[in-house]
Amino acid sequence: MITQDIQEVLLSEEQIAERCRELAAQIQADYLARGSIPVVVGLLKGSVPFMAELMKRFTMPVEVAFMKVSSYQGTKSVGDVRIDMDMDLSTVDRDVLLVEDIVDTGRTLKAVKQMFRNKGAQGVQVVALLDKPDRR
Repeated sequence: MITQDIQEVLLSEEQIAERCRELAAQIQADYLARGSIPVVVGLLKGSVPFMAELMKRFTMPVEVAFMKVSSYQGTKSVGDVRIDMDMDLSTVDRDVLLVEDIVDTGRTLKAVKQMFRNKGAQGVQVVALLDKPDRR
């Protein structure tokens, strides 16, 4: 049984759902105020459950894309960020919302944000479920 491997539950399902409601409302208000339809980019694979929970609460239109990036070998960050699967959607003059499950060192997000800026994105924002600032 998988549950025997769980040492501690940090957030309940209800807490995650409530936080996703709050985040979706804030994100939506920000983009609607700008009159912008963002490209919501999930960083595979960890972001998928969080991204699904977040997106089902949006009532605004969005475009969805996925990227697979890595900076890990096993469980250790090696610092070099590699694009394993790029998205097939242009973000020139578009707002991008990067969705990540856990921000660890921040290196991957920093590199991906810069990549989008270099490709002409109008703005790049990040939403993450969990933050581990002690790793930075």
